[in-house]
Amino acid sequence: MQHITIFDFLLLPVYLYIFYVIIKKKATAYTDGGLRKIFFTAFFLRMFGSVIYSLMIQYYYGYGDSFTFYAGGNFIIEQIQSDFGNINLLLANGEELQKLYAFQNGPVGGINGYIGISTAIFMMKLAVLVAPLTFNKFLITSLFFGLFSFLGQWRLFQVFNEINKGRNQKLLAMAVLYTPSIWFWGSGLLKDSVCLGAIGFIVSYLYSLFIKKNYSIKTILLLLLMVFIVGSIKSYILIILAVSIATTFFFNMIAVFKNIIIKGFVVLVFIFASTTIAYISNFEEQLQLIAEESKVQVDTFQKNYEATEDEGKGTLDAEELDASVGGLLLRSPLAVFTCLFRPFIWESRKIMILFSALESMLLLFSTLYLLFKLRFFGFINAVFSNQFLLFAFVFSILFALIIGFTTFNFGTIARYRIMLLPFYYFVLVELYSQYKSRAGLARERRV
Repeated sequence: MQHITIFDFLLLPVYLYIFYVIIKKKATAYTDGGLRKIFFTAFFLRMFGSVIYSLMIQYYYGYGDSFTFYAGGNFIIEQIQSDFGNINLLLANGEELQKLYAFQNGPVGGINGYIGISTAIFMMKLAVLVAPLTFNKFLITSLFFGLFSFLGQWRLFQVFNEINKGRNQKLLAMAVLYTPSIWFWGSGLLKDSVCLGAIGFIVSYLYSLFIKKNYSIKTILLLLLMVFIVGSIKSYILIILAVSIATTFFFNMIAVFKNIIIKGFVVLVFIFASTTIAYISNFEEQLQLIAEESKVQVDTFQKNYEATEDEGKGTLDAEELDASVGGLLLRSPLAVFTCLFRPFIWESRKIMILFSALESMLLLFSTLYLLFKLRFFGFINAVFSNQFLLFAFVFSILFALIIGFTTFNFGTIARYRIMLLPFYYFVLVELYSQYKSRAGLARERRV
């Protein structure tokens, strides 16, 4: 179905210019010329990603998640246009919308099934809210979602850059903002784009409130809004975020105590609290839901992604998934490695997978380089000695664990892992900055 029309292309330069004017005005706040250049480059890459992704699914694949959300949004818009009283459909649940859609369009085909899924409905409703600003044109709608993703990730980059004290700023930007998979998969009408932007805002607001002690009602309200958005789309991200924060707080707290008995007691309290949280949040059910969502994607959009039935140990059937804490621990090393460092070059059978493989290879070599320079225990000690590094590292590893444990092909892994990449890259750049600083001091002493 043709979702991109001539009107999209006519409106595209107009909206790009409007966005550019807004971004240019915002850039005046940055007195650092290098930072301003990074800001513009990241913006243009995100807009480029929005356009390229939209054109790819329209003219190459012909279908995708974005079209499903767009079609669902159009269905809701049509109901509102026919009777403004249907505005309450923006508050309707999946069962109600599914019944209405099936009644008007038949029980088979179209977006049947999808419009009954709460996370998909949320994306459809977001598309409806954006529609008045975009003339309800798909390509322009994608630009707005890409802009939101960019702004959130820019806030995340600013936090990382401040923590890193401006060291290796260009390197940090290349990793966190310029990585192709991030600006490509994080630029369209996708769950990943919204969550990537929202998580950037969440981290920025938390940093402002609890580290910089800049308290304001506005920040708190915006934080709650972003938490609501992420929770409505991918609630497991909030669980990972909460566990990462709790782990960081725990290690900061335990470092204060010198008595081994007190430390042991604190460890027991932490384990008990973590187990309780996992039970209350239905952690095992969350794992199963993620796995089933990934399996549906592979089955439904197998033309979009590289099927990996012969990937060996890197794949798992949904029916075989042991979504328990024990099963998670047993497969954790392979799951984390698969998410972070695969596919390998020789596992690439499509151009999209090849690009992902090149990124994975770079990530692997960068990690091995720092492990070699810092030594394994030096690497671990550096991470656990810095609360910001610890938070980002735990977030990255937990996310890699969940995605590697529940996804079934390299295409979905490449898309889902964009959430962890900025955090993992920050860890690598911060460790590299520390290593170079120590190496520079050592040279000065020798001189």
